[in-house]
Amino acid sequence: MRLLKLTVFLLSLPLFILISCKDDTEEVERENIYYGNALPMTGAQETPAITTSATGSIDANYNRLTKTLTYKVTFSGLSGNATAAHIHGLGEAGIKADIVQTFSGFPAKTSGTYSGTLLAEEVRIKEEDILAGRYYINIHTAANTQGEIRGQLILSKK
Repeated sequence: MRLLKLTVFLLSLPLFILISCKDDTEEVERENIYYGNALPMTGAQETPAITTSATGSIDANYNRLTKTLTYKVTFSGLSGNATAAHIHGLGEAGIKADIVQTFSGFPAKTSGTYSGTLLAEEVRIKEEDILAGRYYINIHTAANTQGEIRGQLILSKK
């Protein structure tokens, strides 16, 4: 009987340990990945503000381990085809800033999506500034050469 109890205990011990351990992947993700889901893009966020019916959103995440910012921009209702789109910085909401990344191959349409990834190489684009919300994305048109819609990159942990 003692041998049976010992055998059951020894066989169930690894299962107990496995169940009681935290999932390391989830913990690493929780500590190192920042998210910004459906961040709005509007003309009101442009500096100066633009009156437009165009809208957009930015889905983005930043991985501190790989130093990569991944983003997907969705837009619709532009006054004309997009002529350019960029990431600007350093500029918090309401502050105009220089271009730090041009989106090559951005769709020249009034509606669409665009995805990309960039590296925070700590020269032009810095992790500290990404996490502080000092970058924004905007889309330009012929009627609004300074930008028709803009959205701030505001990221947070899940």
